[in-house]
Amino acid sequence: MQQSNYYFVLFSLLLNLIVSSAIADEKKAPDNWGIIYGISDTLVDETTIDFDIKLRGNKFYFNNQSFLIKRNTMPAEDFFVSNNIEKTYFSLKERQALLEYNYNIKLKDNITYLQFDKNIDNSLLKQYVTQNRQALLLDDMLVLFGKNGKPVFYSRPYFEKEFIKQVPPLATINVPFNANDAFVLYRDHVLKPLSIHFKNFLDLPWFATDISGAKYPSISPIINPILIDVGWDSGDIDSYLYLFSNDYKVLDKLVLFGYRTTTRGGPGGSGYTVGYHYFTIDKNYFIERRQRFEDETIEVQHFQVTKEGKFQELPVTSNCYSELAVKDNKTHSTKSLLLTDKQANNYMRFESNKFIELYDITLTLNPADKKLCVNYQQAYSFTFGKAKSKQLFGNEKIYQQQVENFKKFNIDISNELEYITFDNIDKSPLAKYLLNGNKAIYMNEMLFIVGENYLAAYRQPTETELTYQEMVDDD
Repeated sequence: MQQSNYYFVLFSLLLNLIVSSAIADEKKAPDNWGIIYGISDTLVDETTIDFDIKLRGNKFYFNNQSFLIKRNTMPAEDFFVSNNIEKTYFSLKERQALLEYNYNIKLKDNITYLQFDKNIDNSLLKQYVTQNRQALLLDDMLVLFGKNGKPVFYSRPYFEKEFIKQVPPLATINVPFNANDAFVLYRDHVLKPLSIHFKNFLDLPWFATDISGAKYPSISPIINPILIDVGWDSGDIDSYLYLFSNDYKVLDKLVLFGYRTTTRGGPGGSGYTVGYHYFTIDKNYFIERRQRFEDETIEVQHFQVTKEGKFQELPVTSNCYSELAVKDNKTHSTKSLLLTDKQANNYMRFESNKFIELYDITLTLNPADKKLCVNYQQAYSFTFGKAKSKQLFGNEKIYQQQVENFKKFNIDISNELEYITFDNIDKSPLAKYLLNGNKAIYMNEMLFIVGENYLAAYRQPTETELTYQEMVDDD
């Protein structure tokens, strides 16, 4: 009997220790409600975004002030009418399908509301509740009301315990992975939706309207990478690479891809979009990212995932250029490669038959200096040559096929062709697509990369493509 009591006491102590630990962890977790949606642009400002709101039992914490609340229910329409904001009710009813689709906000016939007492009259909170000192609680959504009853929605905090349930249904994608692969995922609807409630957990701004993701295989037992696409209220979409711990705490994140609706030349300009317009992730999670700015400079950055699950930026070097763009340290990384506008735009354009395997490879060819620059970073010298076509191809079938292909460019290679041979290019990503691993055809100021089943044609950029030409309105 004494032994049974001993085990009972030991079990109780262990249980208390577990409960105490859980309570301590719960108190450590941030539990402030974050802004998630606002119908009125004028109401959502720095003040409403930075509200520190917590809801614990019968206490409502607002910017470190504590207020007692009561939870009551009433018909939804009665709530808005009694608070003299029936226009808001009808506006919400009109938006109900959109609110439910994007934010899981459901305006039911009967709603729960929070009733504050007169203690809020001398606080800032008084400006964001109804005339009857009330606020709405719609499941996991808190609704505060500003001037004229304009609503702002706040989400209860969602954390790892909820997020981990969303991971198993996500599709698995693999590395290597690049911007073109991301487009294919988006086009083919591979990305699965994630709850918009996670925007605060993922540290996303309030104007995110939808979140979706796909998972990569774990990098290690403690690092789980997930590609997350975020849609904004502007219609733009950004892609992020998130790193999560084994219990799905956020370790780090990196924006990979994101076009802005603003194009080069500023709002209303024409040309290339600005933003993070290119990335690639290799099998070892070495990441290259390129960002175009409105002055047409391009910044190239390299990152590596560390053992701790952080993105470490690495220096980017180049032997392609004697001078580079001057950096503004407030805008640019000290470790990046910053190209001038002409360097950034001076790459060979696909003329036809874009070969998807070459999508990741940017080529700049300077015939005068006999130099080819690959991905803005590595220069290779070359020599010009001429040869009998059959001899160069060394295969009758390929010879006949390429003779026909070149006719499309009004070039006759049936007898002889001109080519270039690159020096020490065997370690370049381009090498496996070149003839004999080091040759490409160069005729009529065009570069042709040919193989048994492909031909990719490149042309030099025009003067207009090299620099931004502002559109002039004749009117």
